[in-house]
Amino acid sequence: MSFEQTISDLLNIQFLQDCCSPSIRQYQLPPQTGEGTCKLIQFGRCAAIVIFDCAFLNNYTYCVQDEALLHISYFKEIHSSHHCPDTERAFMPDTIYAHMGACGNFQTVYDEHTPVKAIHIFLGPEFYDTYLSKKVPNSAECLKDAIAMLNQSEYFPDLSFIFHQLYNYRKTGAASLLFYESKLTETLALILQKSLDYKESLHRYVKQADIDAAHQIAEYISTHATQEISLDFLAHMTYMSPAKLKYVFKSVYHCSIRDYRLQRRMHIAKELLYHTDLPVADVAKQLGYQTSGNFSAIFKKYTGFSPKDFRVFSRNPSYTDFSRQ
Repeated sequence: MSFEQTISDLLNIQFLQDCCSPSIRQYQLPPQTGEGTCKLIQFGRCAAIVIFDCAFLNNYTYCVQDEALLHISYFKEIHSSHHCPDTERAFMPDTIYAHMGACGNFQTVYDEHTPVKAIHIFLGPEFYDTYLSKKVPNSAECLKDAIAMLNQSEYFPDLSFIFHQLYNYRKTGAASLLFYESKLTETLALILQKSLDYKESLHRYVKQADIDAAHQIAEYISTHATQEISLDFLAHMTYMSPAKLKYVFKSVYHCSIRDYRLQRRMHIAKELLYHTDLPVADVAKQLGYQTSGNFSAIFKKYTGFSPKDFRVFSRNPSYTDFSRQ
């Protein structure tokens, strides 16, 4: 699927085109859908900024499913159902969130009759693997790591200020695309710098041997995700105390050992639901859950779908191929 089609599918609604330039399009919601605008700024086939300033008459859902897509969101105001599978944090206003498609799908539901004031940045592989890597060698993996860290940042005022500038910018002249492009570049520069500062701090306070041990634990969890694994057992593997292992692992992977194991389990669950016709109860059993009800509740909390709905949704040819996730 092309980058343009991916972004088009994300919008998931028929907007009325209000004005158009080659790269900046502003859309008006049809009266039967709601009121307000959605602005789409597209940078070739590799990056896009989407700005919502509207209210919907009915619940509006967008779902990021493309495993190659990097996604950064800023909610100036948020009145919505929410799901942030990477962190399980509730969405809050004036807060920045990040998501990488390879970690699973990401769904947001904007509630009916409530304001939607949000900005989303989408980066495709042609941006970070090609364009950005030419400008800054070896930057692709650094950018992915940096974006993954955003959900651990409770306070990032410099980046919030840029998103406020993007939201408040109303000009449409020839210089407007340069403005948006400069803000995209500034955003990524701040994110990368924060990541570099963090890594410098990490290596200052966490020994390389402990970092290597955390990688060993992550690999073990990935290959034994369906089994019950005690923290004491993992600590014994690394010759650390349980408390130290938890600290080191979170310092390296930006999530708890429990959450990392859950991510791996849900990845296996999606593969089984997509590739096989096993009953949900059998999928739950293979993953180590005692009841299908417990599994279904956890799966829905993580993905936004029940296992049955996910199977139907993922196999619909009009959506992204889940077999690659």
